Amino acid sequence: MTGEPRFLPGARLWTPWRMAYVGGGEREPGCVFCNALAGEDDATSLIVHRGEHSFAIMNLFPYNTGHLMIVPYSHTHQLMALSQDARAEMTELTATFCDVLQLAMNCDGFNTGMNLGSAAGAGIANHLHHHIVPRWTGDTNFMPIIGGTKVLPELVAATYAKVRAEVARRKSGAGTIDVVLFAPDQPGLYVAGDDLPAISLTDDMPAWKSAVTAFSAEASVCGVLGWAGRASTVSDETKWPALALSCSPRAGNGSSPYRWISFEQASALLTDSRYGQVREAANRLGMDTSEP
Repeated sequence: MTGEPRFLPGARLWTPWRMAYVGGGEREPGCVFCNALAGEDDATSLIVHRGEHSFAIMNLFPYNTGHLMIVPYSHTHQLMALSQDARAEMTELTATFCDVLQLAMNCDGFNTGMNLGSAAGAGIANHLHHHIVPRWTGDTNFMPIIGGTKVLPELVAATYAKVRAEVARRKSGAGTIDVVLFAPDQPGLYVAGDDLPAISLTDDMPAWKSAVTAFSAEASVCGVLGWAGRASTVSDETKWPALALSCSPRAGNGSSPYRWISFEQASALLTDSRYGQVREAANRLGMDTSEP
C-alpha cells in the first residue's frame, strides 16, 4: 500500500546462499581455484576473465557485493614463486577490474590486497589471490559490527552477470546486448518479433543497466537474474554479451513490442542456437523448460 514503510519492524532478511559457508559441511576436494580453472563452464565457476598468467573470479562467499579475486594460474602461496610477467598481469588486472566494477556497481571505493598465509587470514592459503572488494559509503553498519552478519542486496549469479557483461562488452567492442527475458509468474519468455530482444549499449551506462532501462517503460518489475551468454569466457572476444532478466509487463499495455511465448513455442520459433541459449540460461537459473 502506498505510504507504508518498505521495511517493517521484525522483518526477516533471508540469505540462504550463505548457509554453505556458515554451516561448513564437506569441503571441495583439492584447490577451489585450480578446480575452477580446470573446468570448461566459466559461468558456473564464476570466472569472469582468463588472462595469460592469471584469471579473475567472483567470490562465492563475498564480503561485499561484487567481491572478486585475481588469481594466478600457478598453484603457489609465495609471490616470489610467480614469474615477473604473472605479477605484472595481476597488477594490471586489479586496475582493470576496479574500473569494471566502478562502472558496473557504481561503488564509492575499493579495498584491495592479499592475505598471504593462514596467520594473515587467508582462507585459501596454498593458492595466493588478490582481493578486490567494492565499498559504498555507509556499507559498514550495525549488522556486521554488532550482529556479525553481512547482508548482501543481490545474489552472486546476478552480480556475476553484471560484471561479465561489462567485461564481454569491452573485449568484443559490442554495441548491443542480447536479452533472454523470462516471465516470473509463468514458464516461458518474451520475444521481439521472431527473436530474442537486442538492446543498444551506451558508453556512459553499464551494460546491465542499459538492458534493464530499455524495458522500464514496458515492465512494472525488471531485474537481472544471471548470465545468458556462452559458458566459456573465451567466447567473450567475439560474441555479444547476454543477460537473463526477469520481467513483469505493466497491466493493460497492449502496445508492447514484446510478446510472451511458452518454452515449447520458443523451441519452434527460435533458431537452434538461440533456443540453446535460452535453455542454457534457464538451466543455470534452475528453471524447468519442459512443458507439462
